[in-house]
Amino acid sequence: MSGPIGVLGGIFDPVHNGHLVVASLAREFFGLEKILFIPSGYPPHKNRVTASSSDRLAMLRLALQNEPGSTIWEKELSRPGYSYTIDTLEELSAQNKKKIYFIIGSDNLSEISGWHRYRSIIEMVDLCVAHRPGYAVKIPDELRGANVHTFPSPEWGISSTMIRKYLMNGFSCRHLIPDTVGEYILQKGLYRTG
Repeated sequence: MSGPIGVLGGIFDPVHNGHLVVASLAREFFGLEKILFIPSGYPPHKNRVTASSSDRLAMLRLALQNEPGSTIWEKELSRPGYSYTIDTLEELSAQNKKKIYFIIGSDNLSEISGWHRYRSIIEMVDLCVAHRPGYAVKIPDELRGANVHTFPSPEWGISSTMIRKYLMNGFSCRHLIPDTVGEYILQKGLYRTG
């Protein structure tokens, strides 16, 4: 299959089943050749990343080992300083020469106008918005004229923050994360208190 590519960026701290389902649905719905999962290096809009870059990358590799059409683009992890989305998209655009569908949750749609060089982002890509519980898909005035698409996705309340809290309190996340990721977290002792 040759077609546009999907880009799903995130901290993936940890990667969870919601990420995998949204990527798979976007790939099918928009006829994407592949989905590039892009683990963020040091994002300017997040206060804290719990797991190391190498642990987040290892968990992502485990999660994607049986996900056809999904690959990892690792370059943000080695970039010094902040990881800006526009820098990644410009590099991907120069490499691939294919249309890029940037997959985001409806929770991020209202925040995108605060991102570094957001106008360049919305001129370069089509935004593909997955519904998140509690966040309506309302296109902000700053994004008028952008190519914004929604696609049907389950409105699960799964988030990496919630999973970390569950794990810190000793609760099972068996149905929220891939088994291989759960085993890795347990083996490495990630997301424990104290």
